[in-house]
Amino acid sequence: MGQRVAVIGSGVVGLSCASHLQMEGHAVTIIDPRPPGEYCSFGNAGCFSAASCVPLGLPGSWRKVPGWLMDPMGPLSIPPRYALRIAPWLWRFQKATSLSQVNRIADALHALLTRTFDKWRPLAAWAGVPDLIVQNGFAYAYETAEAFEADALMRRIRSEHGVKIEVLTGPEILEFDAALSPRLTHLVLFPEQGHCPNPLRLSRALAERLRGGGAQFVRGQARGFEVVSGRMQRIVIENGTIEADAVVIAAGAHSNALSSQLGAAVPLETERGYHVMLASPSVVPRIPVMSGEGKYFATPMEEGLRIAGTVELAGLEAPPNYARADMLLAGAPRLLPGLHHGRVDRWMGHRPSLPDSMPVIGRSSRVPNAFFAFGHGHVGLTGAAPTGELVADLVAGRSPHIDIAPFSADRF
Repeated sequence: MGQRVAVIGSGVVGLSCASHLQMEGHAVTIIDPRPPGEYCSFGNAGCFSAASCVPLGLPGSWRKVPGWLMDPMGPLSIPPRYALRIAPWLWRFQKATSLSQVNRIADALHALLTRTFDKWRPLAAWAGVPDLIVQNGFAYAYETAEAFEADALMRRIRSEHGVKIEVLTGPEILEFDAALSPRLTHLVLFPEQGHCPNPLRLSRALAERLRGGGAQFVRGQARGFEVVSGRMQRIVIENGTIEADAVVIAAGAHSNALSSQLGAAVPLETERGYHVMLASPSVVPRIPVMSGEGKYFATPMEEGLRIAGTVELAGLEAPPNYARADMLLAGAPRLLPGLHHGRVDRWMGHRPSLPDSMPVIGRSSRVPNAFFAFGHGHVGLTGAAPTGELVADLVAGRSPHIDIAPFSADRF
């Protein structure tokens, strides 16, 4: 018999959870102050990356941080006013960069992400948009041999986890894609990976299918919960309450304020990312390409070319610093020297990130009808469909198909 399940958050992770729950016969209510898919899920680089088992922090990565922070074109920014507040998160981040920790994290992320296409294809077909799951690969492009060698550990970890990798050099690069810069020394291909050419359309399609199946969308801010005898009974929103038999917290970077009320206070931070969307580009890469030096992606989209990336640790409240977006725009010709374009749209969003690069997925240890699905960081799109299936298993009382212990909120 189906339950009444409330999902807090209508980003791609929340929508995936809601979709799997509805398919299993539950009555679903989705709560979010914003329209579906119009927050972080809207502006990502669009990659489906089962190869993303490598955590953000690696041994020796701290040696690069001072140079990044001093370079206005660097991939990392921490405003001085936020440095003290972010220090405890950075300390935890550093603790997770030992080789033993990196290998443990990579094993857990690999188990979650490796079947992303197997999980996304039926979900996208259910929503009527199978065309949005594209598996033509993506690539990392390097301008120097030194930058290529600096990423050797990432390639080794991926290779050890079964990720297919091909390396092109010299003339082979332009033979593969003539739009790329002749200054590139190495192009690392991940031919089994892919991308979504319109992440917002994907989220909206899931939402529309959910509505067609009877799901209710409530535009409002979840404030808290009424818990009686150890079980959540109602979600408190701005203008009242919503009764539910279970709740799923999938509110992205805003999740900790809610999960902490259910016994799971975690060190959730926002990695603010930026993109520029270029209309009518004169050239586009044949597959998404990431700059090995700049750590940003150039992704061909239905509406143009998206240049997305960077990490800014500045919290939820600071206004966008669109100089970070302009930096992406200025760097794009280094990958695509023939690039000209029309209108430029700038965007900033909040990646929900934990210091060990792993999400929180599981059941609350204190409130057994509360479930968590947040903190996916750079792998929200990739991890959404697998996470939705895991959450549906937990709500139904089934054992998930992978070991989710590494993703427990109680690990902190």
